[in-house]
Amino acid sequence: METLLLTTEDADIRRGAQIIKNGGLVAFPTETVYGLGADAFDPKAAKRSYAAKGRPSDNPLIVHIAKTEELYSLATEVPAEALKLAEAFWPGPLTMVLPKRPEVPKETTGGLDTVAVRMPRSAATLKLIEYSGTALSGPSANVSGRPSPTSWLHVKNDLDGRIDAIICGDPSEVGIESTVLDLTEPEKPVILRPGYVTPEMISAVCGREVSYDPALFAKPSEDPSYRPKAPGQKYKHYAPKAEMLLFEGPEKEVLAEIKRRLKTAQEEGIKTGVIAHPDPRTFFAQLREFDAQGCGLILAAAPDDSEEFTGSLKFSLMNRMLKAAGYNIIKVGGRQNMKIAIASDHGGFVLKQPLVEHLKEKGYEVADLGIYEQEPVDYPIYGKKCAEYVVSGQADKGILCCGTGIGIGIAANKIHGIRCALLVTPFMAEMAAKHNHANMVSLGGRIVTPEQACELVDIWLETEEEHGRHDRRVALLDEM
Repeated sequence: METLLLTTEDADIRRGAQIIKNGGLVAFPTETVYGLGADAFDPKAAKRSYAAKGRPSDNPLIVHIAKTEELYSLATEVPAEALKLAEAFWPGPLTMVLPKRPEVPKETTGGLDTVAVRMPRSAATLKLIEYSGTALSGPSANVSGRPSPTSWLHVKNDLDGRIDAIICGDPSEVGIESTVLDLTEPEKPVILRPGYVTPEMISAVCGREVSYDPALFAKPSEDPSYRPKAPGQKYKHYAPKAEMLLFEGPEKEVLAEIKRRLKTAQEEGIKTGVIAHPDPRTFFAQLREFDAQGCGLILAAAPDDSEEFTGSLKFSLMNRMLKAAGYNIIKVGGRQNMKIAIASDHGGFVLKQPLVEHLKEKGYEVADLGIYEQEPVDYPIYGKKCAEYVVSGQADKGILCCGTGIGIGIAANKIHGIRCALLVTPFMAEMAAKHNHANMVSLGGRIVTPEQACELVDIWLETEEEHGRHDRRVALLDEM
């Protein structure tokens, strides 16, 4: 098959639309990454998309539309909340998951009864959708598992001879895939895939809390029976050909460690790529450039807290970097550079403020997640909040306080990747670090005094982890 290279001129876009109408595949530009377009209502076209990418057929395809009213042809229910979000963020990098109409084939939705929909920002792609006379399914236009394509050249390198045409537009300015928001959950909207549109931005429009799917805090599931609700939840993604190591810690120490390892790799004759200051707009392009150079190793610094990429946007970039590195993350730096998250309910409030002051005096950075005055609250909310903060990489470790330390610790341990240990005695504090590698601890306001709590936390933070057999057991915990 010859893959046509089309311009963004009107005649070429109409040519691409005719290919879509004939059941073909046309790659198109968007502000996030390039997509692989096919008729979203044609099950055979969906199968061709999966085949061209080498993508498993249970990995749902995102559907692209040119007008908000086209939602009604795809979804059985379009809540007022979805229309408010569309007005705020479309065209743009937000995908909404809604219950699908019967006309949308399950080949497009990966076998699910929901459909993921967004409106891209590219004028050329909006015309392509309009001229095609149909919504377009559009997974990233790359070989499945490889770094996402942010230019038409990336698409050509991966899919030349596998698809009918590529519309050669500008490079993608956002550089990471859209935020995927599930609006089918009755309690609150849930982010299935983080992106440029953050939970805070969505909450500001919806007027209610938005949460992350717990699957985001774990390695992609390898369970063959698991059916992902959004791309990136089950299979390997964004991977370069080279081994990639991700370093997290204070910037100065991270860069020193990368420099040391770069020197070792060069002495061993390993061609090595370095990402010292990751940027979501260029990250995937850098991975592809290192592959083109024949690098055998990539050394990358985790996102720092620059003014532009903080909080939830930093988490979105870190999500891609972790997947690209196969979760090979190396922590560097001294303990006094740790960031500690802390939260309590009313029963543990008596411990929280003394702990905050104590940790700051010791030189730790502290994120106080509440409560801020002693009033009755439900401890699971604060246990979950602090655990998600830790597991997302926004803090290195977490401390929880409630009446006994038991309930809030149980809540934290419901979050995949958290190992929360109850501290009552100095020996328990030592073992929590040494043998269990606890990344969170809980304490009881009715069990220990503030002075005892500070002592227990000091022991936990200052005890070195033992490895060997303990690594194996901790790995088993993390797999559960």
